[in-house]
Amino acid sequence: MWWLRPMTIGLVVLVAAMPCAHGTGVVLAAQAEKTKAYDEEFERARQLLQRHEYFEALKGFQKANQLAGGRSARCFVGMAQAMLAMKTWQNAIETAQTAIELAQDDPLLRARAHTARGTAFQSLADKDPSKLRDAEREFRQALEADPESRVADLHFNLGVVLMKQKRDEEGIAELNKELTQRAHGSTAEEARALIANPKRAREKYAPDFSVLTADGRQVTLESLHGKVVLLDFWGSWCQPCVKAVPSLRKLQKEHANDAFVMLGISSDKDGKTWSAFTAKNGMVWPQYWDEDRTMQRTFDVRVFPTYILLDGDGIERLRVSGTGYHEAKVLADRIDEQIKTPSKPGG
Repeated sequence: MWWLRPMTIGLVVLVAAMPCAHGTGVVLAAQAEKTKAYDEEFERARQLLQRHEYFEALKGFQKANQLAGGRSARCFVGMAQAMLAMKTWQNAIETAQTAIELAQDDPLLRARAHTARGTAFQSLADKDPSKLRDAEREFRQALEADPESRVADLHFNLGVVLMKQKRDEEGIAELNKELTQRAHGSTAEEARALIANPKRAREKYAPDFSVLTADGRQVTLESLHGKVVLLDFWGSWCQPCVKAVPSLRKLQKEHANDAFVMLGISSDKDGKTWSAFTAKNGMVWPQYWDEDRTMQRTFDVRVFPTYILLDGDGIERLRVSGTGYHEAKVLADRIDEQIKTPSKPGG
């Protein structure tokens, strides 16, 4: 009947609308689930980065980025930070640039991405000093994006790069800004040391350390000042290390009366094995068992053996890795050179 037609039409419309509402709910639920998966994967990657599991962190940020449709600025910043830790500088530069392009509406993320690029350029400057200008540009752009310096160490990073370019007055000004903002921050002590001696920005000073040797002596970087020091990172499990022992014994005897100290830093997992080996092989120079790998991490040692030569001011003058001392002919010459030539003030 004609008077039923509107009601019938209304019922048809209502029935037709019901599947749409149900479909929308399904879509929203799926999106919520995807967002949750992204958040969980991102947090997992962030924690891996904090635990120094850089390769796994990188994979985690990549997976999270896929869940976000491949356009997550946060993930690209995380990837860049993992790449920095893995020392893949060029990859970090390119990845951070992608983060900058995606984070146009997020100044803080842009600042972090510029900081990552600046850090990579600064590392490349060890072999190509022209990269210091690139690093300076990135750190300045980070500060433009984050004028309140919410990203830690921005003024410190810029100050160091300026000092490396021998622009000490400008560098000191930036370091003082960092200290004003973070008087007790993670870089505060180093900032004060650089202000007192800008040469530290241009030379590779050894990090401070303190170890208790097998014979009960406390050895610190400060206590070795004025002496040429050879740090020998070794292990009794390492065949090139074992083969080098006779050459090291000879070296110790040759320089017994010189301002020279050799410090053995063992990576052995078992203290008894280490102690027995040093005693059996007459390794009478100071020996330290790096049980928790603190010294290994402090000096960024990744290959055994590694020999690090420090001059009387504690500046690293040579690093040789992956070969025994008897095969590294350059070491003996450089040790003699440092013993005969007092450290010169840097410019």
